[in-house]
Amino acid sequence: MKTLRVLVLEGGGIFAASEAHFLGTLPTGYQNLEGIDVVSGCSAGGMLACAYATGRSFGEIDTVFQQRAKDCFKKRWQARVNPLACPTYDNASMDRVLDEMIGDMTIGDIKNVYPQLKLCVPALDITEDRLLIFTNLVHDYDSVPLKDVAGYTSAAPTYFSGRPYGSSCLVDAGLIDVSSVLSAVCSIKEHYRIPFCQMSVLLMGCGDDIDDDKITVERYNDLGLICTAKEIILPYITLGNKLFTRKLCNGLGFKYFNYWNPLKITGSLDEVKQIPDLVRRADEIKHMFKDVWFEWLNA
Repeated sequence: MKTLRVLVLEGGGIFAASEAHFLGTLPTGYQNLEGIDVVSGCSAGGMLACAYATGRSFGEIDTVFQQRAKDCFKKRWQARVNPLACPTYDNASMDRVLDEMIGDMTIGDIKNVYPQLKLCVPALDITEDRLLIFTNLVHDYDSVPLKDVAGYTSAAPTYFSGRPYGSSCLVDAGLIDVSSVLSAVCSIKEHYRIPFCQMSVLLMGCGDDIDDDKITVERYNDLGLICTAKEIILPYITLGNKLFTRKLCNGLGFKYFNYWNPLKITGSLDEVKQIPDLVRRADEIKHMFKDVWFEWLNA
């Protein structure tokens, strides 16, 4: 069997604007998922994965994301009065954006646009305590609208309400996996009965690749000594997840693996005013991303 090309998009709220923009700057002819076998993503990355699976170009989605991301974060009046009263933002606001980005396509419709493409987008079922992977590797989810999948995987607790799915409540799988790379490659391995060495994986991150920051790594490793420090408490789960993801993926024996995650970020994932700066900084190194993209395609 041929090597499978797997594109995975990390979650991170508005920081996913950098992922969208890196892809949006690729040359004409490489603005879609032709030639890619699997696309996966979690949270905002899952939203982008669903949008790309409809056949819209990377550039189109980049433009929509920059223009409409702010509309996902319309603070509810109840949250303004009492931040603990309810999730901060209204799901209906996000739904309007998802409708524009994705439309009415279902998972089963993907084959009509990209016959070769498989989608793997996880969501956490907090009712049944399980990880659901919305995919067209099987036909169980063919009738599920892609915009609903994007809503399930983006329902980050405290920011948005959980979403009903049958008798269950689904939330952002980023609570346990900031990237969906492991759920994606394990699903592929099980479905195709192939080893990891037949997969070529490009994982795109939203920023803060902590392996490149000596100070951050030292702080992380010394967590037991300085566990009261605010800068450690808040990002602890995410930092640990990124460290684990990089270390594990480097050891799985993929034919090719690259974790493209060059930007340093500050602020919170709902500070939409940061988007122009994210886009500007992505523009400054887009030539580097192009090299990575073609290295991956040719691996």
